[in-house]
Amino acid sequence: MFHFRALWIAAACLLCVRLSTAAEPYRIGVSMHFMRDDYATAVIQSIKKTVATQPGGSVIVTDANGEASKQLTDLENLVAQRVSAIIVVPIDEKAILTGIRRANAAAIPVIAITHIPNATVVSTVASNGDFANGKASGELLRERLKGQGKIAVIDMPYSLWRIDERERGLKDALAGSHIEIVAHQAGTEQSKIQDIVAGILIAHPDLAGIWCSFSNQIVGAADALRQAGKRSVVLTGIDADHAIIERIDKGWVSGTAAQLPREHGRLAAEAALNQLNGKPVQSVYEVSVAVVTQANARDMERRIWNE
Repeated sequence: MFHFRALWIAAACLLCVRLSTAAEPYRIGVSMHFMRDDYATAVIQSIKKTVATQPGGSVIVTDANGEASKQLTDLENLVAQRVSAIIVVPIDEKAILTGIRRANAAAIPVIAITHIPNATVVSTVASNGDFANGKASGELLRERLKGQGKIAVIDMPYSLWRIDERERGLKDALAGSHIEIVAHQAGTEQSKIQDIVAGILIAHPDLAGIWCSFSNQIVGAADALRQAGKRSVVLTGIDADHAIIERIDKGWVSGTAAQLPREHGRLAAEAALNQLNGKPVQSVYEVSVAVVTQANARDMERRIWNE
């Protein structure tokens, strides 16, 4: 009798351990490309708000500070910490593939905010958003220029899938027009972009437009236009941070295609929690494109930033 009683107690204890392990609160790791703009801050806020709906759920945020090697290390550290799931916003998609593969090997689900070629992920948020945003901002540029004029394109100093997609969208929007790209330069820092655009304006005094691939570039280009008194130059691009909306409102930026960071964060966090809870998860979550102009700037600011 004692033998069977001991076996029953051991089995019961093992079941309790398993139930306790299953009931452990989820820890969601977030690997951010950098935390220096409104987009990143809003994404994190939205992820934390969504994860907080799960009893005991918590979020661990890492900041690559714009360095691909740092983001790879961040991913490896999250895997070593055995987080429940990882959400990643990449700075360089190719450079972090090893880290994602280590998460795959550890059976840690990965959710990507923007498409990461050659990566195995559970779900991707806004997979076609980059092309669509590039096309929308290009169509706005084409419309404002009435289909003709010389423009400058500012992109990144290295190849990134999402930036390449944005530029592909721009070129698709400009196809068949009489708009000519006369300058194509790259940079990331706002002050450097301001200097670059100032130089382009000197080299091309008849410049009619500028297209930028992301937020810092738009702000730097707008400030260069303001310093040169070139309000007639049409400036468009992608992102609608507070600083950009302020410049749209004042007429130094003609308009932009805006990302919706709170939607990105919510959808990514919901995908992670659904995967962990055994609920259905879509392989792709599309987020609509929003265009911000002077006519709707303040309304769009409230919509995008939920303020």
